[in-house]
Amino acid sequence: KALDNFGYLAEVKAASPRTIVVGRINFAGQNYTGSPEEAAQKFVAAQLDQYLLNTAVDYWEGWNEPDPGLNNMPWFTRFEQERVRLLAQHGLKAAIGGFATGVPEMDEFALFLPAIETAKQYRGILSLHEYGAPDMTYLYGEPLPGYPTYPDRGSLTFRYRWYYREFLEPLDLVIPLVITEAGIDG
Repeated sequence: KALDNFGYLAEVKAASPRTIVVGRINFAGQNYTGSPEEAAQKFVAAQLDQYLLNTAVDYWEGWNEPDPGLNNMPWFTRFEQERVRLLAQHGLKAAIGGFATGVPEMDEFALFLPAIETAKQYRGILSLHEYGAPDMTYLYGEPLPGYPTYPDRGSLTFRYRWYYREFLEPLDLVIPLVITEAGIDG
């Protein structure tokens, strides 16, 4: 994953053509106001020149670590759907989500499924961040609210397994996953 500086990525691709590169440009205006489609149009328009200049990037992330909650998830879902479609118009692919560790909750993720459908249609991916503390296995094997315990899922790291097993696999909405940030917090 590259953030803001993309010049070296051509060398990465030359040395390792199969390496998947995700790029993100810092953006300070993350808020859930107005039309999500118009917000996505402004977002993409502000960054499009950088996208087109950096052809070594395979997927472009949107917002960094959004946490829309239940009330704003429908807005964010529409934002991501429009962002996917806009990128596709320019031959680009999206990494959707970009959610922080520990979010979204399952009922919130259910509202995000239309964005997954759109990403699947346009060959996008799901990107998530996974951190734990004091180590990466903190809360591994712990349940999410309202769900039973599973020994191979976590509430921080391996949270994606909940999304895939409870929603994406049964609904035939599986898209590739990339953990674009991971580490030990704290």
